[in-house]
Amino acid sequence: MSWEGVTVMDQRVRFISEHLKEYFPFSELCIQFSVSRKTGYKWVQRYEEYGVEGLNDRARKPHTCPHKTDSAIVEAIVQARMKHPTWGPKKLLQIISPHYQELPAVLHHC
Repeated sequence: MSWEGVTVMDQRVRFISEHLKEYFPFSELCIQFSVSRKTGYKWVQRYEEYGVEGLNDRARKPHTCPHKTDSAIVEAIVQARMKHPTWGPKKLLQIISPHYQELPAVLHHC
């Protein structure tokens, strides 16, 4: 089946429509739409929970980042950089290090 000119959302809505008609076995329907059964079941579940809006793409950005640098440290680095624009990362971290326990590592470029 050619999908030229068809949006992803159109494909998902049509998939759900065909699924609800129950003309084809689920695995065959997935083959016709070139999706895995796992993806097909995911679309059906989202449709049942949220309706057509559940078929929209979801954000892939993680909710949290456990190794993210603390905003106070970032702000201190930015302030030090503004005060000393020609200094490199080693010197900048050296002047703010007395005030913070954990600092980001300096990357060494070869």
